[in-house]
Amino acid sequence: MDVINLFSNPSAWIVIATIFIYILYKCGTANFHFFSDQGIPGPKPIPFFGNTWGIWKKNIQKTDQEMFDEYGKMFGTFDGTVPNLWITDAELIRSVLVKDFDHFVNRRDTYLDGNKIFRKMVGILENKEWKEVRSLVSPSFSTGKIKQYSLQMKECADKLCTNLQSIASDGGKIQLKEELGKVAMSVIAKCAFGMTIQDLEAKDNPFMEKAKNVFNPVKHSTPAVLIPFLLPKFLIKWLSGGLFYSEDFNYFARQMTDLLKHRSQSTEKFHDFPEVFSEVFNSHTKEMNGKTEPMWNNEEVDELVTAQSTIFLVVGFDTTASTLAFCAFHLAVYPEIQAKLYDMLISKIEEYGGVCHEMLQDLPYLDHFINEVLRLFPLVPRLERICNKDVTYDGIHIKKGMLVTVPAFALHTSEEYYSDPKTFNPDRWNAENKANMNSYAYVPFGLGPRNCIAMRFAREELKLVLCTLIQQFRFFPVDETPVKLAVADGFHVITQIADPIVGLVSRV
Repeated sequence: MDVINLFSNPSAWIVIATIFIYILYKCGTANFHFFSDQGIPGPKPIPFFGNTWGIWKKNIQKTDQEMFDEYGKMFGTFDGTVPNLWITDAELIRSVLVKDFDHFVNRRDTYLDGNKIFRKMVGILENKEWKEVRSLVSPSFSTGKIKQYSLQMKECADKLCTNLQSIASDGGKIQLKEELGKVAMSVIAKCAFGMTIQDLEAKDNPFMEKAKNVFNPVKHSTPAVLIPFLLPKFLIKWLSGGLFYSEDFNYFARQMTDLLKHRSQSTEKFHDFPEVFSEVFNSHTKEMNGKTEPMWNNEEVDELVTAQSTIFLVVGFDTTASTLAFCAFHLAVYPEIQAKLYDMLISKIEEYGGVCHEMLQDLPYLDHFINEVLRLFPLVPRLERICNKDVTYDGIHIKKGMLVTVPAFALHTSEEYYSDPKTFNPDRWNAENKANMNSYAYVPFGLGPRNCIAMRFAREELKLVLCTLIQQFRFFPVDETPVKLAVADGFHVITQIADPIVGLVSRV
């Protein structure tokens, strides 16, 4: 009876509610002393949300730069209640990404291990399984393989130039990512899917439309992006398949599944990713009970091949399309750099007989130009690693389960590592200047064992397409050309730009 009377008493309910709110508050702020106890500065977190509130409407580059300017080269934030240490110190970056890599093997948990499309992608895999798949996939980007892919890239670049000739003769204005994305899609589809896509110029081409949606969904600019930071893991995994990734990913996975089914009945050679991946995964073995047997069965191999080919297509398309747009924009607004590249290119074409893989190795200024573009516009705005075992650096404790983040833009524009860092200057990458640079302060493709596995493929494609374009066209500013490139607001995994318009005139 006393218990019943207790719960019928309004004062008792007030006490219970107060205790509940207090416990809830303590749970939502339990880790918030982690950085202050170590004397590490950072913005004040909000219970449960940490420092994530509003990320869907912020500009990543601007936000990261502002935090760097206010708090210095090391500061702490909270992803929900999880501590996140931000670093722009080159030596600490070296320790995390390279020297002590075994403490930071994995990237941020995507909670997609239950999704067949994603769970075997090399960028998502963790620990031993990641290492095994990475070691098998890496030879797919050897010098010999890159030379084979280069021939396919050149075919796609030549087709792009044929299509651009009509634009150059009819008004001569192009929307850079829109148009150059077509060659990016053509190259990656040919190499990753063994496909020649027809009618890329059509506005309703499904390959183009679905690829654009993959890394620039509307959800990235809404409060829905907070869900991975706030919900329990089991709920995130349950929601992830339909909430975070759209049907567009499934479209590419189905294309790959159909391709593998068709090829299983053919002996034809294609020299593309699916063929190379199938060979390496099928040939990998393990020892079981004293016998050597395949590491994976046919179904598992198909899943591995589908996963790698799909992620290389969707990631390769968006990153290459954006970088080509960045490069063409800078050619337009820096005509003296464009002229210098053109003169060097023409002399090399005369020497090598045309744009080819061998010629690309003999154009160091083109590498300087691309390096500088990627310094100011890194495609992955933040490198993230999860600490898998406690470690301490100069009194700074990093505990298991917390994140370490390298903000690429803030690092790339640090006056400690780059003189006049906001100025576009390809000459900073010449041999004399580069010798004085800190290589751990430049991370457009990541660093260490978990860097971008397709970096050499990406650079080959960028250089080959740019050379083919510069040989045949001159880019120039028009009334619609912005003074500066604008990076889109929102919590985007890959840097998104407001697609600039420039002029185009034929040289031939």
